[in-house]
Amino acid sequence: MSLNFEKYVAEANAWLHVVGRHLGIQNRAQAGRIFRAVLHALRDRIPAEKAAHLGAQLPIIWKGIYFDGYKVRREPIVVRHAQDWLVFVASYDAFAEGHDFPTAEHTRRAFMGVMNALEELLSPGQYSQVVDALHTDIQELLYVH
Repeated sequence: MSLNFEKYVAEANAWLHVVGRHLGIQNRAQAGRIFRAVLHALRDRIPAEKAAHLGAQLPIIWKGIYFDGYKVRREPIVVRHAQDWLVFVASYDAFAEGHDFPTAEHTRRAFMGVMNALEELLSPGQYSQVVDALHTDIQELLYVH
């Protein structure tokens, strides 16, 4: 049995297209950096078991990106307040040195865009588990327009 790398690339690109659409940007590199930053922030903020369940639903290429550099912790990193969360998400944008999140408002819109994409792409139960694992102050960012 051979691996179908083209299929993996197509699935990863399909997800990236959905993320870009929800972010309102066509720059694939930027959409990918933002998606990566939000995924890593979620991964490190939610409990390890829920992080593993989220990773299991990602296409194989995004799964590799998601788990790259992951350190399983007994307790997730504690971030409770919305403004702290936005700083936390932006801190994962090392590849663009903060250019993808120049302001807290850019970060909030990026977080909302990625979460809207995940809501479309994940099973409803998995999406709810991720949202429920976030502090209510962070959850409220999803409903502010």
